[in-house]
Amino acid sequence: MMRVVLAQYVVAVLVALVGTLFFNVDAGLSALLGGLSYAFMSTLLMLFLIMGRKMKISVGASVMAMLLGEFVKILSVIVLLLVVAQQYDALNWPAFLISLIAVVNSYFVLLFKKN
Repeated sequence: MMRVVLAQYVVAVLVALVGTLFFNVDAGLSALLGGLSYAFMSTLLMLFLIMGRKMKISVGASVMAMLLGEFVKILSVIVLLLVVAQQYDALNWPAFLISLIAVVNSYFVLLFKKN
């Protein structure tokens, strides 16, 4: 799980660098905000799940905690994206959405990578 979250941060930074280098600072910052919106909430979910594992809760409770945590993560990401969209006037929507999509799908890189 930690590798997935780390990969999400790496992808967010890489997309932001590409946006900055090929377009402008607003595109880079928009890409960074889009990617970090998801990666940050994934980090919180990971920490929540690690705490549950250390508390040695039952399998059924662990599954429920994961489902509830994922639900809260999705709602939090939506709220965070709306806050960014409302507060950042120079938001570059294509960069913002491309970064978000790249970060959401970044775990596929780890699925196909050996070790």
